[in-house]
Amino acid sequence: MEQLNFSTNWNNKLDCTAFTTLRLPNEKYKLGELFQITLNGVEKGIGRIISITYINIDNINEYIARLDTGYSTDDCKVIIRNIYPTVDFTQQPLALLLIGKI
Repeated sequence: MEQLNFSTNWNNKLDCTAFTTLRLPNEKYKLGELFQITLNGVEKGIGRIISITYINIDNINEYIARLDTGYSTDDCKVIIRNIYPTVDFTQQPLALLLIGKI
């Protein structure tokens, strides 16, 4: 089983039964796929991808930002750009994954 690794528990979302995560698209992200969720190497549970939506960074709105990170839209965009400092987000979409723990 693949791992879905986190270094920060943004908005304490990893303690919830369902949460979102903004990631660069990857072929391993498929509907129904199971992942071992880890926070700095500590297992937080098993999750299944319920939904995948592809968005541009400019389409992150207050709703997405607050649920995913607990921060404002502008702060969330800064966080994403800091996580992926070499990515050109004028060309690169993000995958908004909805994960449900099982």
